[in-house]
Amino acid sequence: MSYEFVVLPAGAAASPGDVLSYFRSRRGQPADDHLYQTVIAGLHGWNSRIPAAARHARLRIEAAGDAVRVTAADSVDRRRARGSAIDRTAPRVRELIEALIAGLAYEIYDARTNTLTSPAVRRHASIDIGGERTYSSLTQREIFDWARQLHLLAAKPFLIATKRNDAKNFIQAHRNSGTDYTVEIHHPVRDQRLRATVTDGAIVAQLIWDWACDEWERLDTIDWSPAD
Repeated sequence: MSYEFVVLPAGAAASPGDVLSYFRSRRGQPADDHLYQTVIAGLHGWNSRIPAAARHARLRIEAAGDAVRVTAADSVDRRRARGSAIDRTAPRVRELIEALIAGLAYEIYDARTNTLTSPAVRRHASIDIGGERTYSSLTQREIFDWARQLHLLAAKPFLIATKRNDAKNFIQAHRNSGTDYTVEIHHPVRDQRLRATVTDGAIVAQLIWDWACDEWERLDTIDWSPAD
């Protein structure tokens, strides 16, 4: 299985359906110098760090003028019986591309979701999903996806987010069912570990995003009780 991304100038394609036509129209043109220096060089840097034993994680990079198509290979773990396997490499590749084009006049097309977007706002935190998946940052879209699919992403459906270099500053959620989540947090002002029950995965995701953004207005309205 593989996942495809295209980086192109902002506004070059009117809709996701126009992206591949735009890319094909640029074929045969040398890579734009700015695109090469800011994006393509970073993609090659990814490949240079992949060991020979993990060749499947290397990217296929196709430059065409002011656009570049990136194909990220992914393996499917057929031993899982909980449902469709969730890719492991593609989210990290998207994170890399978003970081490379942040603040620049480029957009990213994601063939998996058929979306064309500007780089998402990304917050840095250590993410652990069920002890099986780890990430170093999150976007609002990602946290909403993760909260909704915790039971598919890991055998133990929990997520822990911790601020960098501060193990006491955390928020975590455990999915007991589709309408029953246990959320725990360390409140920086009260210096307490607090717990609450939340019945909606979307609310859980919003609370985690608020925490990542250091926005406490919504968090302080939750009916917390001491967890210790």
